Amino acid sequence: MHLRALSTDDDIAVSVLLDTTFGNSDMYRLAQCLREEGSVAMERVAYENETILGYICCARMTLPQDWWALSILAVSPIYHKRGMGRELVVRGMEHARREGAKAVVVVGDPKYFSRVGFSKLAASNLETPFLKEHTSLYPIAPGTGMSRNELIYPTAYGKFVDAISG
Repeated sequence: MHLRALSTDDDIAVSVLLDTTFGNSDMYRLAQCLREEGSVAMERVAYENETILGYICCARMTLPQDWWALSILAVSPIYHKRGMGRELVVRGMEHARREGAKAVVVVGDPKYFSRVGFSKLAASNLETPFLKEHTSLYPIAPGTGMSRNELIYPTAYGKFVDAISG
């Protein structure tokens, strides 16, 4: 698996990947909205032989400042259970650390995300508009785990609450 930054040439392939993975176009539209409002902190694609097989997108949180949200993680269904999602997240979190993010929050399966360094416990004091039992935190800076903060997501999230909440 190779990983690189998203390019404009990837748009159709990422759209197909997200539609196939999630069964609708909500996640692709979320990515578009995040781009349009300038909230994207990072977008990467995993590929082999020039075929895009995975995608990760993180957005800058409105609050707390310097926090990111892991907004979208997708792996082609034929590549599930091969470690590609794990590798995308691990390398994405390394990038977040290098870029100065203090923490990364995710709304998703806590069991899955705990395997890649996220903690439901670390997020337990966060005030979130999403289901608390699906919110996990990847603390980077000292003091971010277990901190008491209100999470304010980028505006684009408000348009896709049902898709994000699962």
